[in-house]
Amino acid sequence: MKKLALTAVVSVVALLGSGCVSLEEYNRTVKSLENEQQANTALAAENSRLEGEVDKLRSDNMALDRSLQEIKDQASRTPTVSEEDLISKMQEIWGKGLRSDEWEYVRTGSAVGIRLDDSGVLFKTGSWDLTDGTKGKLDKLAVILVDKLNKDANLFVRIDGHTDTDPVKKLTAKGIKDNTHLSTMRAMAVREYLVSKGAKADRLFVAGFGEFWPLAGGSSAKDKQRNRRVEVYLGDANALSIGALPGAQVSK
Repeated sequence: MKKLALTAVVSVVALLGSGCVSLEEYNRTVKSLENEQQANTALAAENSRLEGEVDKLRSDNMALDRSLQEIKDQASRTPTVSEEDLISKMQEIWGKGLRSDEWEYVRTGSAVGIRLDDSGVLFKTGSWDLTDGTKGKLDKLAVILVDKLNKDANLFVRIDGHTDTDPVKKLTAKGIKDNTHLSTMRAMAVREYLVSKGAKADRLFVAGFGEFWPLAGGSSAKDKQRNRRVEVYLGDANALSIGALPGAQVSK
């Protein structure tokens, strides 16, 4: 480009010397060439900047792909326990009052418990208010918990709340900030109900996991219903420490 511009200037100078162009036309031509050179320089700089952004986006995408793969790998390593072992552990800690044909058993670490998903409609729409159906199931659970906690001072209860991925826009007016907040409030509602039925308040604790530990990875209504859940675990203090993964699935 510089060679072309120099050639054009030489040509103009030659024409000026021969009297074919005026000085004003010459100056105008030189100015135009200078503007063109500046524009080309700016364009080259912009191209360089865009190439840098493309490289950054490519790097970010690679990092995101790695993160997604790590999540998939972690999910594939979710621990499983045999149904027989889980039933045996449930009976050891909870007794035989919770029949496996009536409750879904889950295990995390050395603690075992039950899972209530939203297929039974746990809470009233857009709230953390327990439905009558949920209260009925918790009544049965409370009878066992009250007895176990009264007899064994080393046992504790952890109530985990989980949500689907839908945002909480309709609940912001009620003070709910996000799904983690909502899941905590729902776990609290279960805790308060169990305490009202006689469970020792100083032995019941809650955890809210929001949408971050889903059981189903899809976005269908059934998957979301499965992910909206409460899990109630019974165990000693060490057994109830929060691990790296959600409650183990039962292998059948």
